[in-house]
Amino acid sequence: MLYAAALFVATVAQRVIGLGFGLVMGPVSAIVAGPIAAVPLNCIFAVVACGLMLPGVWRDVDWRRMLWLLVPAVPASIAGLLLAPAVPADALRIAVGVVTIAGVLVSVAFTRTAHTLDGPATRVASGLAIGGFNAAVGVGAPLVGVYALVSRWDPRVLAATMQPFWVVLNLVTLAERQLLVPDGFPDWPWWAWGGASLAAAFGTVLAHRIAHRVPARAARAAIVVLSVAGGVAVIGTGVAGLLAPA
Repeated sequence: MLYAAALFVATVAQRVIGLGFGLVMGPVSAIVAGPIAAVPLNCIFAVVACGLMLPGVWRDVDWRRMLWLLVPAVPASIAGLLLAPAVPADALRIAVGVVTIAGVLVSVAFTRTAHTLDGPATRVASGLAIGGFNAAVGVGAPLVGVYALVSRWDPRVLAATMQPFWVVLNLVTLAERQLLVPDGFPDWPWWAWGGASLAAAFGTVLAHRIAHRVPARAARAAIVVLSVAGGVAVIGTGVAGLLAPA
C-alpha cells in the first residue's frame, strides 16, 4: 500500500514537470525492498510510468535534445554500474546530493542573468552525469533539474522529452545490470507487481488532466524545490548509511 501510494504521487510529479519519480521513489523503494533492490525497482517502474505517459506527450518531445542527453548517458550508465561496487553507495549518494544542491544554487543565480547555457558541452556533460549516477545509485533526476534551469528548457517540452529519455535509459540500465551486476532484483509476487502498475496507471490518468493547468513559472519553481529536496534527502540517506552500525 505504501509503495503504491508513493508510486501514484511520483507518477503525477513525473508527468507534470518531467522529474520527481526517482526523488519520491528512491527512499520508499529502499524501505520496501532494501537498498540493493531499490535501484532496479525504480528503473522498472520508471519504464512503466513513463511508457504510459509517452503517447500523451509524443507531439511535444524534443527528440534532438533527447539524443544529445541520451547518447552520453548510456555509456556513463555502464561506468556507474561498474563504479557502484567499488565505492560505498552511501558516499556516492552524498556526492550526488552535494553536487545537486550546489548545481541548483548556481543555476538559480545563473537564471537571474540574461544568459543561457545549452551548448553541446553542457548537454554531453549533463547526459554523462545523469546516466552515471542513475545507474550507480538510482538518482539522476536532480541533475536533470540543474540542466533544465541553466538551459532555460521550456517546462512543457522538458516534461514531454523526459518520458522517452527515462524509458530508454532505464531499459538500457536494466539490461546492463543483468549482464554486469545480476544480483539484487526484487522477488515480488505477481499481485504486488500488478498493484504497483495500476497505481502508476491511475497516476498517469490524473497527471494528464492537470499537467496543462500548471503555469511555466510554477513548474520551474517545482523543479528547484524538488531538486534541492532530492539533494537533501540523498545526503541524509548517505549520512545515515555511513553512520549505521556495520
